Amino acid sequence: MLRKLLPAALALALVGAACATDGDGDNGGDNGGEVGGTFLIGYGADLSDIYAFYDVPIQEGAQMAVDEINEAGGVLGAELELRTIDIRNDVAEGADVVQQLIDDGAGYLIGTTGDAFLSEAAIACQSGIPISTGDGTAPTLVADAGECAFQLIMSDNVQGATLAQWASDEGHQTAYVIGSSEIPYTANLPRYFTEAFENAGGTVVGEGEYQIGAADYSAVVTRIRNASPTPDAIFTPMFVPDTQVFLRQLRQAQVDVPVASTDGNLDPSLTDAGAQALDGFTFTASVCPPEEDPGIQTWMNAYEERYGSQPSSAIAALGYDEVYVLKAAIEAGESTEPTDIISALGTVTHDGVTGSIEMDPETRRARKSAALVQMDGDAFTCLGQPGYPAFVPEP
Repeated sequence: MLRKLLPAALALALVGAACATDGDGDNGGDNGGEVGGTFLIGYGADLSDIYAFYDVPIQEGAQMAVDEINEAGGVLGAELELRTIDIRNDVAEGADVVQQLIDDGAGYLIGTTGDAFLSEAAIACQSGIPISTGDGTAPTLVADAGECAFQLIMSDNVQGATLAQWASDEGHQTAYVIGSSEIPYTANLPRYFTEAFENAGGTVVGEGEYQIGAADYSAVVTRIRNASPTPDAIFTPMFVPDTQVFLRQLRQAQVDVPVASTDGNLDPSLTDAGAQALDGFTFTASVCPPEEDPGIQTWMNAYEERYGSQPSSAIAALGYDEVYVLKAAIEAGESTEPTDIISALGTVTHDGVTGSIEMDPETRRARKSAALVQMDGDAFTCLGQPGYPAFVPEP
């Protein structure tokens, strides 16, 4: 059923990604190792369930970086290989796939955005192989995973703080907050927003719970409509395809309160909600939409020139930057040994397509700010990147 929720263009990309990268071929390496040969990057990704919205573009961007680096001579004489296997957002399958990739010689792993990340990371850390959180933004992930895990993108507490500051700057003094206890992303972001909003002088006047993938949010909408006092703003970490349903039902109920959300909405499918429902909707993202960011647009055009079509979304640039961060770590440590890569990743810096990436060695999370995107009808517009917030809640 979830496959049917994916846009047609993305569904075609899933088939291509699965056919192009899934397999049991030889890798020619023993988990990194001596300089030269082939260095295998493994990716147990959701290519066919709801998190394909994020894992597929990460794979696309990572593959472009691999191809570019290999054309330029590789890293320390080693050619990179990206091997992606569909885990179908299954926790047990994620662990099995990562073990298979490690057995095949993977010296670095990109983690899934989906439910299986911690099972993947447990296998990775047990084997001493570095793993990223992929497009997973929960700041608790690296600590829960272990010393081999790193987050190369903005964290959720930064997103919550950025949106709280935006709401305060817009003059919103009260907010209604909606979350879901099902996953860390939707469970913790409401707390981060609330702490930062209250720190800025705001008041949360109501809280609600929603179910991911419910396809009907009329009960949540009714509670918001009946809230007293009426909030100045609504915050929710809801993501596509749920956001489209929620916004349509909210506006159909004549609730015109501004809605703020997070990076799970930077996807072309968001426009399915329609211009009337989307107008004024504001959310954080790792990057601004390509039509609003010349650097991202130039990169996406280069991708199209190379492969004949645009990537599934601008999220692909995160995968691209990740592989270049890996390259920087290998070169800094002068080694493709996984233990040396883990050490080098702790202090790595990289100026990428998506901005500056500076790793905090204490938290193993990059100190990375968020961009603000606002919908003008069904058009994505960029409000800019306001910088790292002065107050960021603890994970």
